[in-house]
Amino acid sequence: MLEQSKQNGALAALHLVLCHTRAMALLEEDNRRIAGILDWAELLPQYLAAEEDKAVEFEHALECIAEIDPQLHIALDAFSNRQTVKH
Repeated sequence: MLEQSKQNGALAALHLVLCHTRAMALLEEDNRRIAGILDWAELLPQYLAAEEDKAVEFEHALECIAEIDPQLHIALDAFSNRQTVKH
């Protein structure tokens, strides 16, 4: 389980990834990019629910997502508390 101080940022990051990916699908962007993002995104809930702290793994997954789509650096920033993200 992620530390309490990281949980809100993790949920915000997951929310941003899912909303952005939905928008990509609606705009009919490259399905391979969408699938690549979702391959990493499907791991995020597992890291949230794990009994041990998976913050490093969670952050790594967000970094990989941001490599696929640089606009998703906002999710990494939300998790790392580098900026305030408004929904």
